[in-house]
Amino acid sequence: MSERGLSPVAGPRELLRLRSLFGSERPWMLAGFAVACATLVAGLALLGLSGGFLAAAAIAGLTPATALAFNFFPPAAGVRFLAIARTAGRWGERVLTHEATLRLLARLRSWLYRGVAELSPRQLGRYHGADLLNHLTRDIDALDNLYLRFGVPYLAAWTVLSMLAVSMAWWSPVLSLPVVALMMVSLLVLPWLAWGLGGDSARRAVEARSRLRRRLLDCHDGADDFSLHDAAWRHQREVTLAAHRELLAAQRVQQRRAAVLRAMTGALVGLAVWAVLVLAAGVFAAGALPAPWLAALPLLLLGTAEALLPLSAASLELPGTAAAAARLRALVSQSPATGFVAQGPMPGGFDLRLENLSHGHGDQPDLFVGLDAALPAGRHVALLGPSGGGKSTLLSLIARLEDPRSGRILLGARPLAELDETTLRASVALLAQDAWVFSGTLADNLRVAAPDAEDETMWSVLRCVGLADTVSQWPEGLATWVDEGGGSLSGGQQRRLALARVLLREAPVTLLDEPAEGLDAAAEAALVRAVRRRLAGRTLVWVTHRPETARAFEHVLRLESGRLCETTAHP
Repeated sequence: MSERGLSPVAGPRELLRLRSLFGSERPWMLAGFAVACATLVAGLALLGLSGGFLAAAAIAGLTPATALAFNFFPPAAGVRFLAIARTAGRWGERVLTHEATLRLLARLRSWLYRGVAELSPRQLGRYHGADLLNHLTRDIDALDNLYLRFGVPYLAAWTVLSMLAVSMAWWSPVLSLPVVALMMVSLLVLPWLAWGLGGDSARRAVEARSRLRRRLLDCHDGADDFSLHDAAWRHQREVTLAAHRELLAAQRVQQRRAAVLRAMTGALVGLAVWAVLVLAAGVFAAGALPAPWLAALPLLLLGTAEALLPLSAASLELPGTAAAAARLRALVSQSPATGFVAQGPMPGGFDLRLENLSHGHGDQPDLFVGLDAALPAGRHVALLGPSGGGKSTLLSLIARLEDPRSGRILLGARPLAELDETTLRASVALLAQDAWVFSGTLADNLRVAAPDAEDETMWSVLRCVGLADTVSQWPEGLATWVDEGGGSLSGGQQRRLALARVLLREAPVTLLDEPAEGLDAAAEAALVRAVRRRLAGRTLVWVTHRPETARAFEHVLRLESGRLCETTAHP
């Protein structure tokens, strides 16, 4: 969703496209619908029976003879049964429909996450973090309107009102006319009107909510900088409050329009009640309707408000629900920048070869053109070059986070494009500059790389990266909780933890993008020695822009001005 303009208009077809994702939740959804219908029937029958019972009791009390002949036990028992059935049905409806909704939302989140996980980091980088969060949370949550708030009540209303029309037609066909008219207007005309009214306001509310989330996330991420720059904080605070005011204004418009639709629905129900009352009087005068039904039939119509009134707000939200479905589908339907084969061959070796490699970003000039290089398996190489020269991009190409514009990279004489993702990720491990630290224990963060790693193995990699002494002094050791993004760790500790996680992979090829950033010369030299000892016999590419770091390697590749030069001697 862009910062300017509304989300694209989405039609009802977007909602129908989600049917394929319902899957195993269909039994729960059908059960919830069935119980919702039974609950509405019980509610209407309770009103009708109560009205008829009271009217019959009043008529029976006119004379002693009719009072003695009147048997009040069956209708009284019926009222009690229907009251209990309605209460139990309402509880069962809540349980079943919410269970179906939660299962459906879980399935949708898995579907969305699988689609997002296939995108390259550069594709994901086009999105603000708040937008991705909004897709995973708010857009998915908006879809609960489709089944829970609109789908079940709408279909149940159609079903029950159709049954009511047939029941009234049994007494006299003319009595069903107000019910049929109520169905047509409240279940066809008003939802269509609500779609038109809600199209603009619902999308504005969704966009305003997304913008507010983005502003709040910016406030959180930039809190340290804002604490040092009062003018910037005042500006950020004002734009955040403006986004909040915009959301409140959009929600007020939605609520006003929903109130108008509810009033129109209530008026329709009232007109139907009066129409049935007038028609029922005529049928009664003709002797075709028992007197108690004169009270029961209007009450039956009055009870339909319970089914129809909730549809007003739900119908108004449908355009926003459709827009959310369209955004999710647009995100998931993107073709991954790097498509993997389902099952590929094994590399057959771990020699790396670059052949006529050229690559750049977007419309920018190529960072390098026609690169050729060979890296035998087991060699340790320093990749040297100025900042912005393409070193990180070259590593991402070797790890196949993106594909080059031209040329190819071979691993063990196999082009990377022929390898499936599981094989490639097991063969090549990459430490990027922005490696993420997850919210969880220290052990949890390490086991992302090796889920079955033993404690001793984790202590081993921590000793290698120089974190073992620090962690051993923490009371909980490996069980120490790490805040999201590594907020409870220093920058150096975050970087060493990310390096330890990569080393724990024990991949034949390890790519490290400036792993010693922020360390002094002595600490960096110690880290280089420890990592090289651990990776002896395996391929290592160590990216740096410091010539003194490159002197610790026998082999150095220098990437500068789009050219790659190799030297086998110390610089």
